[in-house]
Parts: sequence; C-alpha cells; structure tokens
Amino acid sequence: MPEREWDVPFLGRGDELEQLNVRLHRALHSEPQLVLVEGPAGMGKTTLVRRLLHTVEPTCVVMHSSGEETETSLSYGALAQLLADVPEPLDEPLAGLARGVRAGTPLPDPITVGSALIDLFGALQSCSPLVVVIDDAHWADTPSLHALTFTLRRLRVDRVLTVLVARDATDPRLPEGLCRLLGDDSTLRVTLKGLDVDDIVRLNAKLGPVHMPRWAAVRLRGHTDGNPLHTKALLQQFPAEVFTAGGAALPAPRGYERLITTRLEACTPQTRRLVDAASVLGMSSPLHMVAELGAVPEPLEALAEAMRHELLEEGTAADIPQARFPHPLSRAAVYQSLEPSLRRRLHLMAASFADDLTLRLQHRARAAVGPDPGLADELERLAGLQEQEAAWSAAAASALAAARLSTDSTDRTRRLLRAVEHLLLAGDVGQAAQLEHSVRELAPGAEQHYVLGHLALSTGRHEEARRELTACWENCDPRASADTMRSAAEQLAWLCLIESDGHGTVEWAERGLELPPPSRSTFLRDSLALGLAFGGEHERALAAVAHLPVTGPHGRPEERDGLLARGLIHLMSGDLDIACRDLKETYAAHRRGGLPSTALTALGFLADAEYRAGRWDDAVAHSTQAVSLAEDTQVSNVALMHAFAAAPLAGRGRFRAAEAHARAAVAHARTFADVNDAVIAATALARVRAAQGNHAAVVAALHPFLDTGTVHRDALDEVGLTSWRAPLVEALVRTGRPDEADEVLRAYERRAADRDRWLDLAAAARCRGILEAVRGDPDAADEAFRAGLDHCARGEPCWEQALLRLSYGTFLRRVGRRAGAVSELEAAWADFRRLEAAPHLDQCLAELAACGHRTARPAHADRPNLTAQELTVARLAVQGLTNRQIAQELVLSVKTIEYHLGNTYAKLGISSRMGLVAKVGPRP
Repeated sequence: MPEREWDVPFLGRGDELEQLNVRLHRALHSEPQLVLVEGPAGMGKTTLVRRLLHTVEPTCVVMHSSGEETETSLSYGALAQLLADVPEPLDEPLAGLARGVRAGTPLPDPITVGSALIDLFGALQSCSPLVVVIDDAHWADTPSLHALTFTLRRLRVDRVLTVLVARDATDPRLPEGLCRLLGDDSTLRVTLKGLDVDDIVRLNAKLGPVHMPRWAAVRLRGHTDGNPLHTKALLQQFPAEVFTAGGAALPAPRGYERLITTRLEACTPQTRRLVDAASVLGMSSPLHMVAELGAVPEPLEALAEAMRHELLEEGTAADIPQARFPHPLSRAAVYQSLEPSLRRRLHLMAASFADDLTLRLQHRARAAVGPDPGLADELERLAGLQEQEAAWSAAAASALAAARLSTDSTDRTRRLLRAVEHLLLAGDVGQAAQLEHSVRELAPGAEQHYVLGHLALSTGRHEEARRELTACWENCDPRASADTMRSAAEQLAWLCLIESDGHGTVEWAERGLELPPPSRSTFLRDSLALGLAFGGEHERALAAVAHLPVTGPHGRPEERDGLLARGLIHLMSGDLDIACRDLKETYAAHRRGGLPSTALTALGFLADAEYRAGRWDDAVAHSTQAVSLAEDTQVSNVALMHAFAAAPLAGRGRFRAAEAHARAAVAHARTFADVNDAVIAATALARVRAAQGNHAAVVAALHPFLDTGTVHRDALDEVGLTSWRAPLVEALVRTGRPDEADEVLRAYERRAADRDRWLDLAAAARCRGILEAVRGDPDAADEAFRAGLDHCARGEPCWEQALLRLSYGTFLRRVGRRAGAVSELEAAWADFRRLEAAPHLDQCLAELAACGHRTARPAHADRPNLTAQELTVARLAVQGLTNRQIAQELVLSVKTIEYHLGNTYAKLGISSRMGLVAKVGPRP
C-alpha cells in the first residue's frame, strides 16, 4: 500500500490506532497477531489501516490485498495480490498463483497453498515483522481465505501481524474456519463507529476557514450518524452557513457518487478516460492496460491529475506501475456513473485485450444487455473446465452467470443447480443456502431434488435430505442422468451410514455401483464395505474391497475407493498393524487427488488404531494433526478427530486438554446428528472421566446408548469399531449396579464370540473378571482374567493387555496371592511407564506398594510435562529430521519448530538434540 500525504487529519481513531500499534509491537516480539477491523462502508476502516502502515518501520514487509465483489470467483485472486508485494522469488505453487490462474490449469488445494504460505511467511519475517492486510475480506475469493486460514492457525511464535478488514465478521461469505479464528479471544476486534462532535469540529477546521459552532456540529453528527465519508462530503459540498442556519433543515447529502462525479468533471478528458477504464478493470490494474483501454496517450500525466482529485492512487505490483482506487466506494461510484453504452463498450474492449479465458468471458458477461445463449454456453463450458480443476467457487460463479444469460428455461435450471452443487463442494454452505429459495422456485425435477437433498444433508436436516434424494432417484432416467443418480445414491448411502443403518447403506451403495463408473473418486465402495461390516458380514465386506492392491501408491480412483473401509475392517478385527498401514495409505492417496473428507477420516482412525496398539506418541501426533486439518477444511466429521485426540491425552492424565477435545467432539456430533460420531464422542468423554475415577459420569455419558428405541443400531451393536461397552460395564460395576452390568456384558460377550474378535473378547473378559470379583466368585474372576490374557496372546501388542494385567494383579493382591500379583503388576507397570499413562501408573504403583514391593518412579516421569506438540516435534528430531523437514511434516513454521524444541530442551534439562535420544527416544 503506497505512502501518501494525509490531506485530511486522522480524526476520532486515536484509541483504535493505539490498539493496532500494541498488536504490532507484540508481533515484533514473536507473538503472532490477528486483528479484525469492522464497520459499515465509509466508516474509515481502510484509512485506519493505512495510518498504521504509514508508521511501520521501512524494513517491514507489507503484503496487501483487497477483495472485490466482481472477483469473488477468481480463484486465488486475493492471494495473487498478496504475492505481488513479495520482494523475493517464489517457489511453486505460489509462483504459479502469482502469475495468475488460467482456465485449464489444475488448482492446488488450499492446504497445499497454505503450507507454502507458512514457509514464505517464515522467510519474510527473518529481519523484521511481516504485516499482512486483506481489505474487504468479505469480497475475497474462497480458496484464498481457506489457504490464509490454514496458515494463520499454524503461526505460534512468528513475527506476523495480520489485519482483516470487513463490514461484518458474521458475513456468510467468510469461511466458517476463518470466522472461528476471528471470534477467538486472542483476536483483536476493532469496531469503528461514527465520528463524535469534537472530531467533526476539527474536520471542519481542516477543510475550511469558517468556524463551526459546537451546536451545529451536534446537528451534523445527528444528521450523518458520524459517518466520516458522508460528513466530509457534506462539508465539502455546502457552505458553512447551511449548517449554522438555526431553523433550516439540513440538506440530504448529494451522495458519494455525486461527489466523485463532481471531481471527475473537473478533470481533463484523458484523465476521465483513464479513471473510467480503471473502474471497468477492477480495484487495481496495470497502468499500461488501463491506458490502452481508455486510449490515454500520456497515462502518467492523467494519473497524476486523478491523484490530485483523490480519484486514483499509484501503486506497484511486481515492479509494474498500477492504477488503484483509494476505496471500493470510489470505484463503484465511477463504474455506476458510466453511461450504459460506454460501460458495455469498455467491457467488450477489455475482453478483446484479455488473454485469460476466465477474464475474457467475465467481461463479455458484464457487457451483455440481455440473454445471450451463445455466451451462456461458453460460460457453462468454462464451468466444466473449472470443475476439472476442482475450482468449485469459480465454477459456481461461471454457472450462475450462464444461468442469468440463458434463454431456455431448461438450460437456466440446469446451470443454477450446478452452481449450488459447486458451492456445496467448495464448502460455501452459507452461500448455497442463500440460493435455496431460487432452487425451490424451479419446476420439480431430479436435479432439483438432488441439490435440495445435498443441501439438507450438509446442514443436518436428515429427513428432508432423505425425502429429496429419494425423489431424485425415483425421477431419474439412468440413460440420461447416470451421474445424478450415482451422486444421489452416494449421498443416500452416506446418510444411512451416519444413521448406523448398515442394511440401507449396502442397498444404496450397490445401486450406485451398478451405474457406469465416474472419472472421480466416490465413497460408494467404502460405503458398501462398511455397511456389510456393520451388519456382521465380515467376509463379504472384505470381498467388496478385494480389487484393491495390497500396498500403494493407489493413484487411480479404482485403486483408492474402498481403501478406507478396508483399513476400518482390519481395525474392527484387531489387525492393528494392517489397519495402520491401510489408513496411512488412505490418507496419502486421498490427499493427493481423492476425497479430502475421506483423507481426514483415515487420519483420525489411524490415531485410534495407534491408541489401541499402545503407540500413543504416534496417536497424539496424528490426532492433533487431524483436528487441525478438520477444523481448517470444515468437514462434518470433525467430531471424530476431537474424540480420537482425547483418548491418549486422558490416558496420560492431561485432563484439561483431553476434556476440551471430548466436549468439542460431543458438541460437533450433536450438530450433525451423526449416531456413530455421537457414540465415539461420548466414549471419549467417558475415557476422560474413567481416568479421573469418576465412574458415575462414565455411566451418564454411555448409558443412553442402551436405548433400544434407537431406530438403527447396526454400528452401535457391532463390535470392533466403537469401544463403548467395556467402559460402561466397568463403570456400572464400580457404581454398584452389577446386575445391569451383567446384562450389558452378556450381549457384548456373545457378539464378540460370534465375530471371534480377539481384542473385544479380551476387553469383555477383563470386565467379566472385575464383575465376578465384586460378586464374590474368585474362581470365575480368575478364569476370566486368564482367558483375557490368552486372547491378547493370540493378537498383537495392545493397550488392553496393560489394562488386563493391572486388573488381574489388583484382583490377585486382594485375594492374597501376592507373588502372582507382583508379576502381573510389574508387567503392567512396564507398559504404563512406556506409554506415560500417569493415572494408571499411579494406581499400579499403589498396588505394588500394597504387595510390599517398592518400585521407583521411572526416570522419564517428567515427560508428561511436554505438550503434545512438543513431544511430536521432539520425536521427529530424534529421527534425524531437520527443523525445516519437521516444519513441512507438521505443517508449521520453522520458527514454531525452533520454539517447541527450545521449550523441550528447557523442560528436560538438555542443551542439544543429542540429549533428546535418551529422553524421548524409543523405550526398551
């Protein structure tokens, strides 16, 4: 943003400017800051930010971008403006975005772009703070905002000040993840209000020699509500006598548009042509392009005159002179004042100059004076190209423009429906919902039913979604609408899956798979296999994914569709090593080119598999990453990620963090009415309470899932995927309800035996031992505990085995068999020590002490003081990764990695990486 003389004093914003300077000072000391400046149009938001930038040190790098209403569909357009201010060469994918995205060019996803931004921000802040400004953020394109949100969430100790300017933080055009950041307690929200009376008196003194009495300023303030833009316009348009005439009514403002028109009329013809052309091209455009469009032979002279009249500003982008409007309202006023014929002619000329297909068609669309079937066809083809690039927001804008220009009602309907579907795929549920009324006004048809169903499912309205999607299926012609039918079947299978209806899931997945295969990944194959698994048909479930190669890279859709389900089936069976392999490969394959939601689901369940296998460091690392990515990408299964993050933290006694994750999981599951997510979230909360010894709270969390009135219970009743029965049974026993515990346990034992699930059989045996011990039958208890250990012996190393040994050792000590008790408790102690399972370790040590066996607290007992992120960074450092490699692996900045390692060294009392091996390296 260029420096300029301030010909109007900076009035009424001293406190706000001081707040911004305080945040800039914090950023200087490695405390990344986010500031939102909000308020109505004309309230001085941009001026406030400019004054802040006018005071920053010359060594600061300032990256500036401004959203524009006409460019919301230009994917990464706002980001390209930011990159234009970067003083050093860019790497891909940022270099390609800075050059401008062209139709037909594949777009990188926001996470990839955000990861690259983290590296760039790290490089730019090496000498002084980095200041990032997004003006009119509510008009910025969605991919840019998603990528920026991803980056901002990962700044920890970076010298970065980010300032977002918007009219309202609740604007539906702002992504949900960004809104959560803006609503965080650490974000500074500066809400600008009107000038006060003293400010108006000072403004009048600056603008003219005639003194304004205070009472007149009070009248003017009431008349304009203190809006700086309107107040200044009135003071410039009318003599002072108008405001001091006692009984006369104050005039209405001639309007900002009229003020701009008056300034234009005072300019020479070539300056007017320059400003007119600039308004057609956008908020900021290369000066030579503006001059060519406006036929201005001496653009520098014209620009200088426009700057004197406050119509344009001079700027640079990549060393190319730019003509910029000082405010979006200035550009809008000029654009709206153009004669319609001139506006159309300029757009057509701009289209002829543009070498980018998207810009060319956008200018032609704005030049259209009525329906244009040919142009509508071209825009629809452009939307198709943008679909292939997964540029969903841009595809939606093109489809909407095509619908507006269509003469045929069938074409118009098809294009509007495609636009809404693209918005849903882009994650812009709020914008899609704004078009719901228009969709409902269309003539009923299969496509309309599908879009309404998809929208209802995206907003948690399950019954409406079922009704609309079923109507779509029933009204589709498979010969002409196979894609629509397949999409409807995919959504219906997903709906059945989240409702725990295995039979319905299988039925709809099979219907979808009977149709010709699509060119993209779908969830149909995964739905089929999971629906079968939920119904206990293990062999059929594996047969449904038998086409998959054993190992990666799973590059084509047919090589990855169903891979998530295969990993989950192995998880249910207790094949933990194979499950981890499949889930890791699912995450990698779908991140490269599949379904983002599937990738994140795989990452979450990978953490769950690692928790069950007793690989808690890995579980903490992957669940933390899954939560972060899920919140950035606004996926509906964020509840799972929080639930899986809670488990190992609770096991280690980090109750505050674990409970925060568990409560977030419960809240998200309730929002989306997902039965499976609900039981997994409740189990996470129960694990926290169990580790705290609050068994009544465990019962309160899990007892509702015994309700037989639940319509569908396939996933709830099937063993292996969810783990809610064992903690419920143990809690019922410990709260004095053994008969009820026995009833729940018998059903669990039968199902585990029918499926021959060794891990569930071991958990059920442990619960049986605890129950029989309370009932006073030591022989039955001993037999149950031994059976549980036998089941573990035929499986893999797991967390359940440590719990079994603790329970068995406790039982043996209480029946007087101390030698056997010590043997089991020492084995459990070794596992708890390795996992840093503090609550269980304390219990184990107490039982050993009661046996007369003294065991010293392990030397690594201080490791629980490390945060999850510190531990993850330390483990990667031990593996030999450089700071930059760790940053890329965890998608964090290098400065954040340095910060975490510094904290880790201090906590562990070491001074280099050599000491990390002994402290956090692999345990014997």
